Amino acid sequence: DPAPTLSRGGLVNRVAPVFAITTKCGMLEALRSWSRQKQTDFPPPWYPLAFRLPEDLAAWKQHVEKHPGKRWIYKPNGGARGIGIILVSQVADVDSPEKPFHTRCRAPKQEDMLASPLEERSFAPSGIIQEYVQDLLLLGGRNFAVRTYLLIARVKPLLVMLHGAAYAKVCGQAFDADSFSQADLFRHVTNQEFQKMGGQVHDGWQVMPVMTLAELDARLDEETRASGREVPAEAWSVGFWRQVRPICREVVECFRDCVREKGRLGMFEILGLDFICKADGSVMFLEANRDPSWVIDGGTKKDIIPALVADMLDIVLRAHGDEKGKRQATGAECAAVGLGRMFKFE
Repeated sequence: DPAPTLSRGGLVNRVAPVFAITTKCGMLEALRSWSRQKQTDFPPPWYPLAFRLPEDLAAWKQHVEKHPGKRWIYKPNGGARGIGIILVSQVADVDSPEKPFHTRCRAPKQEDMLASPLEERSFAPSGIIQEYVQDLLLLGGRNFAVRTYLLIARVKPLLVMLHGAAYAKVCGQAFDADSFSQADLFRHVTNQEFQKMGGQVHDGWQVMPVMTLAELDARLDEETRASGREVPAEAWSVGFWRQVRPICREVVECFRDCVREKGRLGMFEILGLDFICKADGSVMFLEANRDPSWVIDGGTKKDIIPALVADMLDIVLRAHGDEKGKRQATGAECAAVGLGRMFKFE
């Protein structure tokens, strides 16, 4: 219970009203509500189309009938580390007269964490089925995603900062759009804890190390030169951040009112936001993680994570000030610490 700590002027690294958007269904519903309020189409251009199961099963099946070429990825509502993900190519993979969807569902069990990563899975009782983006920008022929960090530094007023640190997570198997069964999860799921399990099912497995965006820029430039194409004047990461900043602001708008109503002074939280990039350069937001991995399992994370945590705690302390007359730092001063972008919501 954070109440005693907060009542004494302490800080608590949880913003309770934000929990919903860190679940798959909660984020989907928040984006639907935000789209209605903005009177814009759902989904926004930066979020892959998604349906909630079992609630939207009929609507999803109707959509698939009209768009049979799409691929889908099922994500359990409270899933983490890639556990429970199911790749879907057709309606029959989810629902059929012989095997209705509800007969394929069961609650997750503790032993699921120990099962083979490619073992056939049951659907969770609640989750989303999301369009799989097939025209991806690849790195060395592999799918990759970028982990960024969003700090809710203060709730009254709401101060949120997109930190300047980020890294790329790369799949261990080459991407193949035509290979889309459970046996191909390691081509499509970038979660690093999941990728570490590849040795259980593949001989000679090697986990691809995460890399900084500067390293990613250099690798993409090398591949462009090798293909005989001209290297763009602007680094890939520059365009990435230019798109991510407004997306993050709109994600924050999805939980702003709830935090304003239910948040308590002294709450703060760090969220991990995951993005992918399409071949045309456009960025797509996937999800927000309440407990982003702090595992330091390589040189890149060793360089990023300790400094990131120190920066963010410094920002939180600056944002709150103290009771002895020390002024609260401005959003601009906080952002200067993390070399990121601070958003203030009155």
